[in-house]
Amino acid sequence: MNKTAYLLLLLAFSSLQLTAQNPGCDGSRYKNDVFTTVKKTTVDYAPTTAHLGNQIVLQMDVYEPEGDVVTERPVVILAHGGSFIFGDRTMMDRWCNILAKKGYVAATITYRLYPFFSLGFPDSLDIFDTAVKAVGDMRAAVRYFREDAANTNVFKADADHIYIGGYSAGAVTALHCAYLDGADDAPAFLQNIINNNGGLEGISGTVTNKTYSSSIGAVVNMSGGLYRSGWIDQVEKPLVSIHGTADETVPFVSGLAAGIAFLEGSSRLHIQANNVSLWNSLHVVPGGGHTNIYDNATYQPHLDTFWVNASTMLEALTCSTVKTQEPAWLISDWTLSPNPAATDKVQLNWQEDAATVLVNVYDVSGKIILTRNMSKGQAELDIQGLVPGIYFVEPICVEQPDKKRFVAKTLIVD
Repeated sequence: MNKTAYLLLLLAFSSLQLTAQNPGCDGSRYKNDVFTTVKKTTVDYAPTTAHLGNQIVLQMDVYEPEGDVVTERPVVILAHGGSFIFGDRTMMDRWCNILAKKGYVAATITYRLYPFFSLGFPDSLDIFDTAVKAVGDMRAAVRYFREDAANTNVFKADADHIYIGGYSAGAVTALHCAYLDGADDAPAFLQNIINNNGGLEGISGTVTNKTYSSSIGAVVNMSGGLYRSGWIDQVEKPLVSIHGTADETVPFVSGLAAGIAFLEGSSRLHIQANNVSLWNSLHVVPGGGHTNIYDNATYQPHLDTFWVNASTMLEALTCSTVKTQEPAWLISDWTLSPNPAATDKVQLNWQEDAATVLVNVYDVSGKIILTRNMSKGQAELDIQGLVPGIYFVEPICVEQPDKKRFVAKTLIVD
């Protein structure tokens, strides 16, 4: 489809995609810190059945900006890490405070963990089963806020703008919650696990809770992964991520996470998101590991950049009156193929009016190792001499660099 036809089609459907703007949108809130203090409330959000068959009630801590007068606030639900074995919801307190000070309602959830002390060390099937349970728990948390908004409205949640995310296993939970759906081709072993846990919606939650939608608006991914990156397609929800290239727990590219279960890491997910023109952002931390990028002061600038990326995306989604895929100035509909590259040349294709682009190729340390000028919307980039590894390709619009920005893409050289 050419660009003119695409724009006409977009206009034809735009009237069906109108949405009410959040009343808190003022150009600053949701992007910047507008509150100084935060209050926390602990609530029961979902009864469920634990691994050992006992009945439990899951809790979450909900963080709100103190003194807020806005009656509808977007919600961000986060899940903690710990390889689906360890950890607790208080581990996400830091991030919930960051979000609440920007005007969001933020929640950190307890979800079902594998009972290591009762059942011993888990195998990959045990971990997949626990991950599916966690997905069901997160869906119940989403439904909790929609039910509250429709009834007592304790948390003054904007039911049209609910986002999810997490760190490590929590990010894995959020990614599967967002991108694994009934249209995806799940392998037999995984489908059996899903079926045994009550389907994609899971078993957690009250009878009335289960009558509400668990749909979400975007994913905030902190060092997570997805079993199959191909589950991400053009109709999915936007994705914003941060990941260290030297992560040995959840691989940046792909491999065994925590030495137990295979996952495709953030670089693969964003390659797929770029390939299907899904609005996404990946902040790469060169040389960063799994935990040190979050607790080592050396990496604080990377964290600051990530939260700017995340809050900018969430604010745009919350405050737009039309459900858009990306800001008009952000160009992601360009392709880089083949990727991964097993040849000495890759093709760049773009549809923008820009006659000339300057292409920079960076290594994982951020050093420019290759620069080329290209034109006419299609060009061949010679990568002969690049050693196998991970690179970042960024075209720059020469004519209007301050008004048009190409999204950088990850290139894997085999």
